[in-house]
Amino acid sequence: MAHPLIREAKGALKARMPSRVWRAVRERLGQRTTPVTLATLDAKLAECSEVFARSHDDGLKLIRGFHLELANVELPSDPFSTAYRDAQLALFEKISGRPYSTALEHTPVNLEAAPYPYFTGSTVQVGDQLIAIGHLIKSLGPMAPPARVVEFGPGWGNTTLALAQMGFSVTAVDLNEQFLELIRRRVAGSQNVELVRCDMLSFIPGAPVDAVVFFESFHHCADPIRFIGQLHAMVKPGGRVLFASEPVDDFAMPWGVRFDGESVWAMRKNGWLELGFETSFFFSALQRAGFQVSRDRSHALTSLTDVIVARRS
Repeated sequence: MAHPLIREAKGALKARMPSRVWRAVRERLGQRTTPVTLATLDAKLAECSEVFARSHDDGLKLIRGFHLELANVELPSDPFSTAYRDAQLALFEKISGRPYSTALEHTPVNLEAAPYPYFTGSTVQVGDQLIAIGHLIKSLGPMAPPARVVEFGPGWGNTTLALAQMGFSVTAVDLNEQFLELIRRRVAGSQNVELVRCDMLSFIPGAPVDAVVFFESFHHCADPIRFIGQLHAMVKPGGRVLFASEPVDDFAMPWGVRFDGESVWAMRKNGWLELGFETSFFFSALQRAGFQVSRDRSHALTSLTDVIVARRS
């Protein structure tokens, strides 16, 4: 593992370079990944499954060492258009082997076992998650309990639990009933937690809230541009929307499905939608919807300490 000062220096260097220049530098630094094709993808994923069965950390190392190459990828020119979104969903179908449906966004949960990341037994995975969640909470700024927070895609409920224990009024919105049941058990009947089962695009709060939070979840939204517009009406004037540990970075297209090994694994094996966003486009989409945007990230400890804060003007 690289020294924290080295990682911080790389992060600072990356932030000052155009995306294409950084990609060239990264390749020169030996961080290239191995290309695979759709024809060889399933064999590669089977190899990853065998390694995951022995070690979660080794499995991640292997899966992060390749990317999918697709020929003749053509997209409409307007990333805000319906045609562009349809083209991205067609790419998802090509990679995953099935049309996209929110019904695919399901994770089996053992309600009697420890939640993620604790069941991995990995000090790296647990440490990264705790650091990242702490960074997200700190990025909420001066907001104090009992302010109302909506969390989309809470998953295992780690962020939900931390916010509830602080005294915030939390509405956790997820499609997976098992995740909601797990959170219900973890918060032990707390009166300041509301659980709602629905797709994030369908949720409408009774009144504008103080903050909306995403932790590794926004990139599963099937219509992210439309949803950004909905988020503006969801928060109070001056309210915040926080996008934590989301794949907003140097990206080959304005937004769309990702071709890295970890994302391809999730799409092909699980049917999850895995989107990525080019930084300047993501910022412009938020600004276009009426948000002021800032970013608070540091890669000194983990790449997950990254929060984009959109404040309603």
